[in-house]
Amino acid sequence: MDTLYLLTPGYAVDGHGPHFCADCATVEGFLAYYPQLAGRLAIERIGFARPRPELVSVLGEAHQGCPVLVLTDDGVADADLPVQTVNGRRFIDEPKAILRYLGRRHGVGTPS
Repeated sequence: MDTLYLLTPGYAVDGHGPHFCADCATVEGFLAYYPQLAGRLAIERIGFARPRPELVSVLGEAHQGCPVLVLTDDGVADADLPVQTVNGRRFIDEPKAILRYLGRRHGVGTPS
C-alpha cells in the first residue's frame, strides 16, 4: 500500500501561527473529493517540526518535505511523473504529480 505523508495543520513558525501547508491542503481537498481512496492508501499526518522521524527513517534527512507519497514495490508510475528513488524507495514529492498518480492508479479524477 502506498503511504502519503501530510503535515498536520495548526503549527507555529517562529512563534507565529497557526499555519497550514497549502500543498498539503490541496492534497487533503483531493482526498475529500474522493473519500473512497481512504482505504486504498496509508495516510500519515505528521508534525511540522524537523527532523521528521517518520520521513527520515524512510527517505533520509534530505527528503523531509510534505506532501510526499512513498510508493510500494507494486506501485506503477507513468513515465511522465517525477518519481525519485532513495534508500531503495520510490516516491513523488510534487503535489500535482501526487494527485495525477493517485487519480490514475485508483480511477478517479486527475488535475487539469
